[in-house]
Amino acid sequence: MIELKDEYLSNFKNAAESIRKNDNFRIFSHYDADGISSAIIISETLRRINKRFHLTFLKSFDSEIIKESEGKPLIISDLGADGIEFFNNELTILIDHHTPPSIEPKRIFDLNPRTYGYDGSREACSSTVAFITSILVDERNSDLFPFFISGLIGDKQDIGGYYGINSRIIEEFGKNFQFKKDLNLDGENITDAIYYSTDPYFNGLSGERESCKVFLNRLGIDPDIKIENLSDEIRTRLADALMIILLKGNTANEGFDSLVINKYFFKSLGLSDHLLSSYIDYAGRSGEMGLPVSWVMGNEEALDNLRKIWISLKEEILAEIKKAVNDVKIRRNIQYFHVNSQSLAGTTAGICMLYLFEKDKPTIALYKNKNVKVSSRATWDLIDKGVDLSLALSKAASEVGGHGGGHNIASGGEIPFDKEEEFLEKLDTIIGDQLGNPKKSS
Repeated sequence: MIELKDEYLSNFKNAAESIRKNDNFRIFSHYDADGISSAIIISETLRRINKRFHLTFLKSFDSEIIKESEGKPLIISDLGADGIEFFNNELTILIDHHTPPSIEPKRIFDLNPRTYGYDGSREACSSTVAFITSILVDERNSDLFPFFISGLIGDKQDIGGYYGINSRIIEEFGKNFQFKKDLNLDGENITDAIYYSTDPYFNGLSGERESCKVFLNRLGIDPDIKIENLSDEIRTRLADALMIILLKGNTANEGFDSLVINKYFFKSLGLSDHLLSSYIDYAGRSGEMGLPVSWVMGNEEALDNLRKIWISLKEEILAEIKKAVNDVKIRRNIQYFHVNSQSLAGTTAGICMLYLFEKDKPTIALYKNKNVKVSSRATWDLIDKGVDLSLALSKAASEVGGHGGGHNIASGGEIPFDKEEEFLEKLDTIIGDQLGNPKKSS
C-alpha cells in the first residue's frame, strides 16, 4: 500500500470497510474527465463485489437532488461538499480534491487530500482518491489503474511530472503497464494525429489537413503511415520539427512539456492514457457521461461511439480556437473572448492560454445564455507570480451577484447577463492586485 499519513490511511480503510458492509449505494459524480474516471472506478469496484448502486452525473453539487438519497449509503465524487453537513445519510463517503468546507465528521468519511495537508491541485485528484479506496476494498482492483491515470490527466495533474500521492501510486502500480516516452499524438494515421492535436496545439498545422500533409512530405514522412509504424529515426525527426513549430509560436513552458511525454499504453483497452482521458472527457462534454461507464462494464459498441464523439468535438474545438484568435480582447491584466459552446469554454481557454495568447495574463472564456458562464485558465508561471483564479473569480463574481471558484490555475463561474462588463473590470483589478500590478482596468 502507498505511504500516507496515518490518519488519512485509517480513514481510507474505514471507508473501504463500510463499502464492504453496505449495499444499494447512491453515487453522484461530476461529469468531467476526473469525475467520470472516478465514477468508473467506484462503480466497477461496487459491481465486482455484487453491490447495487445508482449513479448520477451532475455539473455541480446540487443539494436538492442529492438530498433525495437520504437513507441510502452515499458516495459523492468530484463535486465538493458544500451543505453536506445537513444531510442525514447513515453513511457518506466524500471522494474529492477541491477546497473542502468545514464539516462535522459524524457519519462522513472525508477522503479529500486537502483535509490532510496534501495539495489537491498537483498531488491528488478525485480519481486518485477513488483508486486508493478501490484497492483497499480489494487490491485486485489495481487493474483500474488506467482510470486513475485518465482522471489525473483530465485534471492536468500530469503537467510537469507527477507529484506526491499520484507519483507514489504510479511507482507502485504503473509498473504493471506498458510505459515509454513518446510523441503526444493519437490518430488513425500521422496526418490525423497532427490535424486533431490540440494539446499540444501546432499553429498552422492543427486543424489544417493540407498543411499537415505538406509539412510531412517536406520531412519525407508518408502522411498515411500509422503512428505505431513510425521508426525511432522518423519519430525523432518529427519531434524536432514539431518542437520548432512550438518555439516559433507563443508557447508556455508547460506547452513544450506536452510534446514528448511519458505515455502509458493499455493493451486491454487498446488506447493510450491520453486518448483514454480524451474519450472520457469528450463523452462528458457531449452529455454522454454514462457511455464510458457502460464500456468498462462490457458494452463493446460504446468504444466506437466514443471515437465518433472524440472526432466530432475535436472539430468543434478547432473551430472555437480559430474564433477565439480572431475575437480576443486584451485588458491590462486579463484577456478574454466569447465561445459558441459552453462545454468547450474551458478547453478553448486552456489551449489559447498555453499556445496562442499572451503569457503575462490569464485567459477568460465567456458563454452567453440566460446568464454568462465564465471559464478561466492560467499557467504555472502565473500561479508562481501570485495568480489564484479560484479566489479571483469567486470575489469578482460574488460582487456582481454571481458565483465562482475552482482551482488556482483553472476556475469557472456564472454571472448575471447584464453584469459582464462590471465583472470583467473587477476581475481585471483583482488579478492586477495578485500580480502586483494594481492599476485599474484599461
